[in-house]
Order: sequence, then structure tokens, then C-alpha cells
Amino acid sequence: MEKAGTESDTPVHDDRENTQHSDESEQQSHNSVGTETPPTESDSSTPSLTQVMTAVDDFIQSLSDADEKDPLQEIPPAVEPFPETVDSLVSKMESSGIGRDESEDSAFIDAVNRISKSVMRLRELKLDSTPVSSWLNRASSVQHRAVSLLDEEFRHLLDRSREKKSDGNNANHNNQKSPSSHSTHESDRCVIPDNDQSEEEESFPDFSPESISTLKKIAGAMISAGYEAECCMSYEMSRRHAFKEELSAVGFEGINVEDVQKITWESLEGEIASWISIVRRCSAVLFPGELSLCNNIFSDPDHSPIRKRLFTGLVSAVTIRFLDFSGAVVLTKRSSEKLFKFLDMYETLRDLSPAVEQSDSDLIGEIKLAQTRLGEAAVTIIGELENSIKSDNGRTPVPSGAVHPLTRYTMNYLKYACEYKDTLDQVFQHYEKAQSDQTGTKPEPEPKRNQREDDEEYKTSAFARQMIKVMELLDANLDIKSKLYRDPALRSIFLMNNGRYILQKIKGSIEIRDLMGQSWTRKRSTELRQYHKTYQRETWGKVLQCMNQEGLQVNGKVSKPVLKERFKIFNAMFDEIHKTQSTWIVSDEQMQSELRVSIAALVIPAYRSFFGRYKQHLDSGKQTDKYVKYQPEDIESFIDDLFDGNPTSMVRKRN
Repeated sequence: MEKAGTESDTPVHDDRENTQHSDESEQQSHNSVGTETPPTESDSSTPSLTQVMTAVDDFIQSLSDADEKDPLQEIPPAVEPFPETVDSLVSKMESSGIGRDESEDSAFIDAVNRISKSVMRLRELKLDSTPVSSWLNRASSVQHRAVSLLDEEFRHLLDRSREKKSDGNNANHNNQKSPSSHSTHESDRCVIPDNDQSEEEESFPDFSPESISTLKKIAGAMISAGYEAECCMSYEMSRRHAFKEELSAVGFEGINVEDVQKITWESLEGEIASWISIVRRCSAVLFPGELSLCNNIFSDPDHSPIRKRLFTGLVSAVTIRFLDFSGAVVLTKRSSEKLFKFLDMYETLRDLSPAVEQSDSDLIGEIKLAQTRLGEAAVTIIGELENSIKSDNGRTPVPSGAVHPLTRYTMNYLKYACEYKDTLDQVFQHYEKAQSDQTGTKPEPEPKRNQREDDEEYKTSAFARQMIKVMELLDANLDIKSKLYRDPALRSIFLMNNGRYILQKIKGSIEIRDLMGQSWTRKRSTELRQYHKTYQRETWGKVLQCMNQEGLQVNGKVSKPVLKERFKIFNAMFDEIHKTQSTWIVSDEQMQSELRVSIAALVIPAYRSFFGRYKQHLDSGKQTDKYVKYQPEDIESFIDDLFDGNPTSMVRKRN
């Protein structure tokens, strides 16, 4: 602590030269410093405060150098009135208060520091001298009175800022609703409500530099005087109240953890959103603000244990309430829609850890444990998604070969899940490590067919491996469901629809695409082309076969009966295909167009050639119209009806 009293411009006299005084002058000195107002440097009959402080400094130094061979028998005359001088300063400060005048505050605190050092050193020496004991008793009494005043002013300065902050919060939050009153259905991710708190956040906690400087000096003086417990108690009580008011102002009342199991998930979602908002505010604003205040007030290197203990005490009480709530949420019944809230809470606690890293390690361990439990819940929910895919064994095929609801649900679920891909990767890495530690084995390497050659990161991505597993389960289930269709062509359309939907979801999500990799996407595209070829072969192979020239000529001439039969077969087959496949659905417009173009390119040239070459061999008139049902342009028009899900298209066109 700097000695503010020694900075005066008044010349400092060596009071040790004035040790020979008459009884009258000594009595006069006692009476002078014992008044309510300390002596001033303009009063030449009494020593100035600066002179007395200097004399006390010399006295303290002499006490440090003292030993048993030369015990102190009496108090130096220049130091003798010091308790009364400090007592007079205490009376003055009681009437004016600390924090009004910085120079007076510094002088008073410096005086308290000196009397405390004197008292502590004399007690250590355990001297038997009556004059010394008398002076020590007087000094101890004054010291206690002075420190009591410091303690009162310490609390007053702390509370004055809190009261000002509370008034501001009441004005700001009278018309605000708590985060739990907002709708939680707009997004899976929790967004902190925008309450225009940036200005408020910057000023938390709201202490001026002058107040912090005074608080720091008072704390140092109280701790040096041996009143560390009292100082810490005053600080902790004031800041606990401040923190409670701050949390109440932003809507944190706290839900009884026993009620978490009773309320509906919709209501609990609102409580979770409020919890996330407030914990994030603690991480970003309140805890760092408290740490900064604590570090500034107790900045002395020797006060490091005090800083840690106070900060831990303040944040642990609040954090334990946060962790109790998260623990109760984890114990609720698991369901797929809860995954994203669990992950929001996991991320919130992950961000909380750095904000309390200056606290006790036990608290950090509790946060990590709560995180782990949320992560395990997330792993369980993903596992239940896998089980739901495996157990979805419905025996009713989706009408028209459309995208199966299981495909839509799974892909949309994975799309949202991949927004948390970094978090889920962390969760699954932790889970795999825990499983490995329990069994003593390493996770099995992924089969070569699933290795992503284009992305080395995949080899270490736990969530990517999990995604591959879910995709394979979905593929296997869709393959089983495709066999519910008796028509092989419709089976191919079903697989094309679902495969295309999966591929488009992957291409439309950067997160999924990055996880699955280009080689997996190429493989999926190859499978789609194979389904397309299978469809063409199953549907149009026989149609093309009936337009084959083989068997039409007998003895070098076109056989009209055979030709008529060929046209009849073509008409019947094309009618059946159009009637059936116009009810089939291909929901992806691009794939629908590609299918129609490929069919037209395959059928129309063949039919136009067959039609142009053999129509002339049929008799003109009604007989021709009887067998030649379609013109080439009709074929093209009817192909455009396919996969619309519209069974009346041909009837409407004929009418």
C-alpha cells in the first residue's frame, strides 16, 4: 500500500531530535492530537499528520529490527499520540463518510494501515513494558473502531452501486416478459431474446474507477489488520444480493426440479429457453463481470486465495441451481423432439465452463458431469432413431411409389441434427471413449466401403460414422419396403423417389454434405441411375420388343395378320402403361422430366420408324383406324402424362 501521507510538500522534521520535552509540552501535545480535528501543518505548536505518519513509519521499522537483547520499553514521544490522532480521524470520517474526498480517504486508510501494523508487530513481540502495553491497548481499541468504520463503508460502497443498478433494472424490465413467455416453436435452436441489453451489459457490475480504487484500499486495510473474514463476508453478502437481483431482473425465478417431471414438454420447452438465455448471459456478462470486480478489489498478489474463494462462492451457488435444472430435464422421458433442446443445453454448459475456470475445480467438474449426462441423453435419442428405423416394418406400401414418410422424417431430422454436427461429434467422441474405457477395447474401424477417400477428417469424425450407420439402416429398410410392390417397375420408381429425396437433402445441406463426402454422394447418384435403367427395362423392354421387325415377313412379304397383332399388342401395352403409370408419382420435377425425356428418346423414334414403315401395309379406312390407335405425336403427348398421379389424364385427352 502506498503511503499517501508521505507525499506532502511540507518539510518532514526529524521528530527524534525532539525527544527531550518538558512535562507541560508533552501534556500539550496529548491534548492537541486528541481533539476531534487532527492537527494541521500550519499549527507550529503540534506535529503535522505527515510528521506523525513519518514517525510511525520509523517506529514500525524499528519494531521490525527489534530483538530480545534490546526490548522496547516505551513508545517514542512522536508516536505516543498516534492512537488519538487516528481516533480523531475516525470521528471525522464517521461524519463525512468515505468516498467523498479521495485525498482524505487515502490519508485515513494510510493511518489505519500504520496503526494496524504497529498493533500486530507489538503483539508479536509480546513486550511486558507497562507504557507499551497501555499504548497497545489504546491503539487496539482505535484500530477496532477504525476497521468497523471501514467495514461499514465497504458495504455501503458495494450496496450503493447495487441499489443504483437495481433501480435501473426496475425501469428497464417493467414492461419486459421473461424468455419463457416467448414461443419456442419458431426454431429448434434457442435464441437469446433481444432486450437491448448491450449498454447494460457493458456496465456490469456498475462501479466507477474511483469506487473500485476506494474498495481496493479498504479491502487491503481490513485484511492487513487481520479482519479478512469480516471483509470477505461483507463482500460476499453484497454481491450475492446483487447477483440475485440481476437474475430476477432478467426473469430467472428458477423452476422447482420436482415439477420438471410433471409439466408438459411444451411448457418445459419454455423453461429450457429461459434457462439457456440466462445461463448464456451469466457466461458472457455476469460471471466475467464478477470475476473482474473481484480481481480489481482483491488485486494484491497475496490475495489470490481470497479471490478464488470469493468468486467460487458467488458463482457456485447460482451454477448449482442451473445444474440441478439440467439434471432434472435429462431425467424426463426421452423422445426424438427433445434432442435439439438437449444439445442447446449441452452447448450452453460447454460455454459456461470457461466463465468459471477461475473458480474451484470441483465446480468445473460438476459442469462437465452435467454436460456428459446431456450428451449421453443425446446419444440415447440417436440410438432410438436407429431402433425406430429398424422396427418400422409396416406391410402397406406407400401409394404410387411416393417418398416414404420414414424417409422424410429421417432426413429432415438428420438435417436439423447436422446443424449441431460439431457438438454431436464431440458428444459421440466422448461416448466412444467412455465405451472404450469400460470395455478396454478400441472402436472398430469402419469398413472400407464406407471410408471417405476425399476427406481424411472423416476417419476421426465420430458423428460422421454415426450418420453412415443411420443411412445404411434407412437404405436397408427402404429395400425391404420396395419388395412390397409386386410390379418391378413401381419398385424401381419407389427406390428412385426415395433415393432422389435423400440425395437432394444431402446436396441441399452443407453440413450433411460435408459429413457424408463426395464419394458417398457419387455412389448414391450411381444407384439412382441403376434404378432408372431397371425401370426402363421392366416397363419399356417388352414395348420395344413388339416393334421388332423379326417375324413380320412371311415368304418375303409383310404378313398383315402378324402386323395387325403387333399394333394391337402395342396399343394394349401402351394403354396399360399409361393408365397405370400416370397414377404413379415422381415428386421431384427434375427427375420426372429426366424420366419422361429418356422414355420419349427410347420409344418415340422406334414407334415413328415402325409406324412409318408398316402403316401402308394395312388397308385404308376404318381398318387402319382400328389397328393404328396412336400417331407418333400422340405417344409423346401421353408420355408427358406419366408420373403425375392423375388417373383421368388419358380419358380427358380422348374426350
